[in-house]
Parts: sequence; structure tokens; C-alpha cells
Amino acid sequence: MLRFRTTCLPIKNTLSPTNLLFPSVFKSSSNYKSIAKLPYTRLYQTNVSNISLKLPISIPLRFQQLTYPFLGSKRCYSTEGNNSNNNNNDSTSPLNINESSLNKKKLEEPLNEELTDKINPSSIRSPPPNKTNYSPRAEDEKKGRSELARLVLMTLRDWKLLLLAITLLTISCSIGMAIPKVIGLVLDALKNVMTDSPSSLETSDLPPIAFGLTLYPFLGAFAGALVIGTMCNYGRYILLRLLSERVVARLRSHVIKKTLHQDAEFFDQNKVGDLISRLGSDAYVVSRSLTQKVSDGFKAILCGGAGIGMMISISPQLSSFLVIFAPAVVISASIFGKKIRDISTILQEATGQLTRVSEEQLNGVKTVQSFVAEQKEIRRYNNAIRDIYNIGKMSAVVNSKFSTSTSVIGDMSFLVVLAYGSYLVLHGSLTIGDLTAFMLYTDYTANSIFGLSNFYSEIMQGVGAAKRLFDLTDRIPAIRPTIGEKFIPGDGCIEFRNLGFAYPTRPENQVFKNLNFKIEPGTSVCIVGPSGRGKSTIALLLLRYYNPSSGQILIDNQDIMKLNPKSLRQYMGIVQQEPVLMSGSIRDNITYGLKREATPDEIREVSKQCFCHNFITKFPDAYETIIGPHGTLLSGGQKQRIAIARALIKKPKILILDEATSALDVESEGAINYTFGKLMKSKSVTIVSIAHRLSTIRRSEYIIVLGNDGSVVETGKFKELYADPTSELSKLLNEKQSRANKKEAPLPPQSDGENGDDFEGNGTPASPPSLHNNLVTDVLKEVSDDSSPLKIAP
Repeated sequence: MLRFRTTCLPIKNTLSPTNLLFPSVFKSSSNYKSIAKLPYTRLYQTNVSNISLKLPISIPLRFQQLTYPFLGSKRCYSTEGNNSNNNNNDSTSPLNINESSLNKKKLEEPLNEELTDKINPSSIRSPPPNKTNYSPRAEDEKKGRSELARLVLMTLRDWKLLLLAITLLTISCSIGMAIPKVIGLVLDALKNVMTDSPSSLETSDLPPIAFGLTLYPFLGAFAGALVIGTMCNYGRYILLRLLSERVVARLRSHVIKKTLHQDAEFFDQNKVGDLISRLGSDAYVVSRSLTQKVSDGFKAILCGGAGIGMMISISPQLSSFLVIFAPAVVISASIFGKKIRDISTILQEATGQLTRVSEEQLNGVKTVQSFVAEQKEIRRYNNAIRDIYNIGKMSAVVNSKFSTSTSVIGDMSFLVVLAYGSYLVLHGSLTIGDLTAFMLYTDYTANSIFGLSNFYSEIMQGVGAAKRLFDLTDRIPAIRPTIGEKFIPGDGCIEFRNLGFAYPTRPENQVFKNLNFKIEPGTSVCIVGPSGRGKSTIALLLLRYYNPSSGQILIDNQDIMKLNPKSLRQYMGIVQQEPVLMSGSIRDNITYGLKREATPDEIREVSKQCFCHNFITKFPDAYETIIGPHGTLLSGGQKQRIAIARALIKKPKILILDEATSALDVESEGAINYTFGKLMKSKSVTIVSIAHRLSTIRRSEYIIVLGNDGSVVETGKFKELYADPTSELSKLLNEKQSRANKKEAPLPPQSDGENGDDFEGNGTPASPPSLHNNLVTDVLKEVSDDSSPLKIAP
């Protein structure tokens, strides 16, 4: 519960849950101010007990997914406001105090450290999970299966291996737990002999200790049993280690499968670094918990249970005294176990943030160096490390408290057993041997309980990491790649009917409203328009990366909303402006995703068509050359040509070219255009081009011009549209040409754009008549011969 000393509390102060989690970051006001400026910082003002407090809720987006029940208390933070004067109350606000509403307000005062010391961290509860990043779990997961239960269910898939390991563990534990009893029997036998005839003691005079065996034969037999127990212990460790590795391998495979089946919205909202952290760091934590501690945990459970059973058999009276300590152990485990689990979840989130930062820095290292921003990035990385360090300190404190409380309970139980056991020996109710065995069993049981507490702590850390993995695997994508009707390929007819669309991450920004156009089979169409008006979005919609908000997209008279995305994409090829190549050989990249086996002749032929055969054969290993991650061995133009070959070898019904030749020089572009020209002439594929460059636009048969509102403002053949100086196409191309000819700097862009600053602006710049006439003359000369599908500019 929040406790304030109202006599000492200033009227206006600042309090941040981030400060409570990471106090060392806020030692100076400069650090506080810099963190307050982080993205996603949300500032609120509230009244608590009639005292005005400004609460800068500086919880970065990476931690807004979490719940921190270990910081919870009677004072509840909810998302419901009750102040009627708050007109801007947002139901998704991360924090809201029941006693008053929260109002956003700008932060003015620096952190007051005195107030922070007076606040109990247990009073702060985190915001609810951000519902935009994760869709609801599957229905069967909503029924309440915990992460621990799910891990157990995954383990039970190898139940035979688990049963064998538990059998070996039982044998090993049984032999080990017999040691105190053996010691007690030997001590009692020696005591009896020494009491009867202490002066003439011989080994042969010792009575049988057990199973008709005297002292040394009995100890020899027990030594053999200990060897068997050691071998069983070795076997159970190997088997449980193998079992845990299987579980983690299965979990990782399941996570990557679910990740690759997610829709584009998921990847828009989650950074790659965080996903890599889940596959790497989180899976490692689960592996460590299952591998290193599960085996010891099973041993602690069996040995602890056997120890309690043996103590009861020796002295039920003495055993009853230990019952008073059982509730303390259970309460301690339940309290601290939940805290450890939640801290582990926060730690994994912070680790994911560190991975995101490092991935971004390493991928953009040339940009960092070119802007001399190394120190800035080092500070940003150190800030992420500081978060992990402070969470680690919190974890160390909680784990230390847990271990200390367990140790204190064990020590107290040992003293109670010793005191009462001595009393029973003095009154003849217990022998020295039985007391010795009971004390050893007490120590064994205490060690088992202590080991069990560590096991529980480690398991809770693994559960915290597993929760992040299950959050990913439980997400149901809006577009499921294997669900829907099978696509029946036709001639490649495309039609957009009254299409409306907005990106899920920006629903307020409507990209298209009532978009309508039709592309006939076997034609080549180029989509042009101002930057940022949705040209590339059309390509994404055709591939069904997103679902339209309204309207239909028909391909061969089939509504793609009803189709299986996988079957649809098999008949489509795409070449993007920045192609992505995979690690592996050139051959692997050309045939990437191909469902049939491509022959070497077929690969060479398509490579020659895309004019990449010559540079490939110059490598020592030719088509088997390993190009490295993202094709680092190749130049931009070489990667672009391989990407084109990768699209053409599929023999698609629809070919999408999104600035496909932008990375090529004039000569290479002309050669590639010749290949596209032959495709156009064959009428075997429908080509949809998205372009800004004149050379790309004029090779297409038809042009679709998009307006500033995302609608179609003009369609027609290229030479007809460009010959008309009043056409939208003519205006766009003239605007670009006039800007290129100006000596002064270009005007600032009118939109954020999607492919640079080509075709910017809403107006129609006045260009000299001679400029337009000269361009028209040059273009018409190249397209005047209708018998040829394409003319390549010299």
C-alpha cells in the first residue's frame, strides 16, 4: 500500500515507477530529464488523499507489455477513470488510480529523491498489457493453463524417457537415503556390545547388524549398493539432460514456426531484435532451468519425501515438531516464487531491448560512423545495460531473501529436533543411534527443501522466459497462411473493386478509399503517382500481406480474402527495390522457394535472361558461391539481377516489380528491360510495375496514375497520356524533369514519401513548352514502332 507522511510530503513532486525499478538511473536530475524524454513516456497528474502529485509514468513500450503483480498491493491501478471532468480520458491509459482520475500533463519539476525514499515499491502496479502488440491467446489457452503446466505437458511427450529417468533417480535416492539408517544401526550395535563387554571386544563378537551380516560384510555390501546408486544417479542426470534439450529444441522449433506464420501487422509492431532475443536468450533461460535444475528438483522431491518418511518411522513424536515449520516454507516459496517469475519476465524484456539496440547499431554501423555518432550509440547501449543491471540487482535481492528465509527455517528446525530428541534419549524413548539417524535425516530433508527452493526459483525464472515465448506462439494472426480455399490459376486478371485500406498500425490514415481499376491478363501496367500515395501498398495487398478494410481484390475472378495465401503466392513473383538474399549459394537463392526441382540448364538460362550469368561464372565456385548474410559478397546491382532471376524462374502468372531496376546502371537496366519486353510480347504473364523512373514507366503498355487521395485519376497508354500536356502523367514527369534541371535545391517534400522525393507535390509546375515538346518527341520515337513490344534507349 502507498504510505505518505503528509507532514513531510511536498505539495508537488514527481514519482516514476521506472525510478522505483531502476533507482540508480535517477540519481541526478540530468539523467532523469534525459529518460523523461524517451519515446512512449506518458505523463499524468493525479490527486492522492487530497495531495497533488505529478506522476511521470516513464514506462517504455518494451515494458508496457508486462504485469508486475509482485509490486501489487491493496491500492489498485486500473484503466477506468471516474472523473467526469476528464474529457480526454483514454481507456487504454496504462495507469489510473481508483481514488481519482488521471489527466495528462506536461512534466515541469525534476525528481524529488526524498519522496522516492518514502514510497513503498510494493504499492505500484504496472499498466495492463498493450493490446496492440499481441492479439488474444487461443481459446484453449484462455482456459487457464499456466506456463509451467504447458512446459510439463511438453515434457510428457517423452514420457518413456522421463519414466526411466525417474526410476533411476528413485533407486539412487533410496540408496543415498539409507546412509543415516545404516549409521544409526552401526552405532546402536557398537553401543550394545561395548555396554555388555567393553574390555574384551572382538570383531567376531559383533552381532548381525542387518540381513544376517556382521559389521564389515554389511558395510561391504552397502558399499556395493552405493556404487549402484552412483551409476543410477549418473544415468538419471544424462537422461533428464537429454529430455530438457529435447523440450527446448521442440520449443524453439515451435516458436520459429509460429513466428514465420505471423502476418505483416505483427512484424510492423515488433522489432526483429526482440524476436531474436526470444529465440535465443529466452529459450536459453528455459533450457537452463530445465537442464540444470529439473534433475536436482526431482531429486530434492524424492529425497525430501523419503527423509520425512524415515523420520516418521523412527520417531513420530519428534517428527510432529517439524510440522510447525511446513507452513512457513510453503508461504515463503509462494511469495518469493511469484516475485522471481515476474522479475525474470522483466529481465527478459530488458534483454530483448538490449538485443534490439545492438542489432540496430550493427546493421547501421556505416550510418553511425558517417555521422560520427559512436558515442551517442555507446551511451544508448549503456542505458540498456543499466536497465538489465538494475533489474539484476532486484533479482539478487529477492533470491537472497528467499534463500535466507529457507536457511533460517532449516536452522530453527534443526535446533528444535536436537533439543527435543535429547529429551527423548534421556527418558529412554529414543536410542542414540535413532537420534543420530533422525538428525541426519533432518539435515538431508533440510538440504532437500533448500534445493527444492532453489529449484523452484530457477523454474520460476524459466517460466518467466517461457511466458514471452508462449505469448508469441499463442498469437493468432489475422491472415493465416494455410487457411482458405486453394487458388485456381488463370490468365492473371487483376481487379480492385471499391477498395478501402488503412494500415493496422495507423488506422486513422486512410490509404485508399473506393479504389477501382482492372488489369487485363497478359498486359504490362505501371502504377505511378506522388510519393506516399500507396503504390507499394498495392503490391502488398496483391500478395495478401494485409486485408483490405472494405471492397474486394479479385485475381482471376477469385476473391483473395477467401484464398489460401500460400497457394496464391506460389503463382506470383515479386522483385522489390531492396531485394533480400539469404545466406547460402547463388544457386540456392535463384531457386529459393521453388516447389519443383530446377535443372542446371534452367538455372543458367534464367540467369542469362537476367544478365547475371557472366558475373556468376567469374567466381571460382560459380553458382555454388556462398554470398554471405544478405548477399554481402555481391554489389547492389548484382543482388537486384539475382532477385529478378529468382522471380522469373517461378514462371509466375503475375509479376510485381516494385522499383525492380532502381539499383541498376543504364546499360544493365536496358538489358533487363529487354527481357521484360519479351515477357510482355509473350502475353504469358501479367506485369505490375511500380516506378518513378521514366525508363521503367515507358516500357509498360498501360499506365495507372494515382492521385493525392489514393484514388485512380487517370489510366491509358503511355504514349497517349504523355503526348497530352494536360494529363496527370505528363505533369508528374515534367515536374521531375524541371526539378532535375534547376540549379537551386529542390523544394521540400509534400509528404513523408515511400520511395524518396520523386513526383512530390500537389501542384502542377509550369515548365517551358520546349522542354515538354522535346521529351514527347524523344519518347514517341522510342514507342512509335508498335510491332515491337519494347524499344531500349541507347
